[in-house]
Amino acid sequence: MGFRTAAAGLLLLLWGLGWAVTGDALKPREVPWSDGERLVYSLRWKGLVVGQQVLEAHRVGRGWHYVGRVENQGLTQLVGFDLAVDSYVRPDLFTRKFWRWLRVPGEGERTLTAVAGKETSVRFVWVDGSVHHMRDPRTDVLDDASVLYYVRVYPETRSLWLVNYPSLVGGSLRSLGRRRLNTPLGRLEADGYLFEQEEMKIEVWYSRTPERWPLRFFLGGPWGGLSSELVRVETAP
Repeated sequence: MGFRTAAAGLLLLLWGLGWAVTGDALKPREVPWSDGERLVYSLRWKGLVVGQQVLEAHRVGRGWHYVGRVENQGLTQLVGFDLAVDSYVRPDLFTRKFWRWLRVPGEGERTLTAVAGKETSVRFVWVDGSVHHMRDPRTDVLDDASVLYYVRVYPETRSLWLVNYPSLVGGSLRSLGRRRLNTPLGRLEADGYLFEQEEMKIEVWYSRTPERWPLRFFLGGPWGGLSSELVRVETAP
């Protein structure tokens, strides 16, 4: 069924994406986003605008809850693409619990659930309904949604791990330097980062403002390409 290829093509968040840092523990820093921040993106799949993508951050105790979903369902339903993610992170911003549902045209639906405690446990439901499990002793992991926030706080991060199936995906985050971007929020200086591993490509550009918004991000894989551009920042109701 090509699980490794299919799993490597699954997003995030976002969304994005999920990775984790190796090496010495990093001292917690103040986050640049507020409780209730709502990022609204224009979403393209294979170059076609399919609606809006929304990512929200909510404070839960000392950690955070990130919720991602596709809105304006008309076109997404027409082409058969849809995505939803739900991520809870610890005070150190690493993933505690993650859920992702993805529907890809011509392939069907698949669901991934991950829990990081004494180990990272992943449950993956393939398009045919078959259920598969994976366990890994590493717990400093990130997911499709949480990675976008983690790199906002720790842009110097280089060694990363992605929650996935049939195994965690590890690799390096490479700096793409600085670029001035024309965006719906204005012309902004941005820092770019690239992650490429196992047929996956993730590119993210963060504003050089105090908020370090993810202005643009791209996910590419065997199933196609997903591009998002930030169009506005709101406060969740």
